[in-house]
Amino acid sequence: MDMAASLQPSAVQQWMNNLAAHENALLAQRVAAAEAKAAAAELLKDQVVEAEARAAAAEAWAAAVAEERETEKGAEGDAAEGAAPSWLARLAGGEVDSLGEVEVVSAVSEAAMTARAPAESLDDVAAKQRWLKSLDVPMWGRAAVALSEAASDAAGMAALSAQCDSGDDVSCRILSEQEEDSQARLERLNVPNWGAAAAVLSVAASDAAAVSHAALEALEAFGFNLKGYRPKGGASPEAEEEE
Repeated sequence: MDMAASLQPSAVQQWMNNLAAHENALLAQRVAAAEAKAAAAELLKDQVVEAEARAAAAEAWAAAVAEERETEKGAEGDAAEGAAPSWLARLAGGEVDSLGEVEVVSAVSEAAMTARAPAESLDDVAAKQRWLKSLDVPMWGRAAVALSEAASDAAGMAALSAQCDSGDDVSCRILSEQEEDSQARLERLNVPNWGAAAAVLSVAASDAAAVSHAALEALEAFGFNLKGYRPKGGASPEAEEEE
């Protein structure tokens, strides 16, 4: 009896030690996981900052190259060629309803076809590269984003219409509250319903993204080919990065 009594405190102490060790191990795991997450977040932040810096340097350098080229050529035709058309500026500014104009839809579609078309000869490659370099890359990028957002909104309205048709009172009430504005937008887009609007906007967004991507690739290739070249008032993106 006395021996059992003497062993009991020792067993309790051992249990407490084991519990403390287990809690310490769990705490260490949590600390390690938190540190790993913090390190990953910091790495992602650094990558974002680096990407933004490279993009800013590339844009500034490309602008310097374009300015020097226009100055040296002094050519009005060159400046006119590089100027963004008014319909593109409208799309980039969020005026996506201008897709209701046949000329705008055709212009976006033709630009995308040219951007996607494979070059069949060296002359074709050179001509296509000149055309791509003449484009306003940021403008096409903004147009693609605006069209994509509008396509998403139109798809949401199409879903509401489908829910209303299936008897959902809430969806019908929302559509009723926006009926006048919705009808006006559909008329400007020259489409019968939101499903058709979503389709038109999605195709245009895809086309604008294709042009933007192709033009950006051409700009990057142009920068690579002129590596080490320093235009007046600007440096190459590689030089900016090294600094």
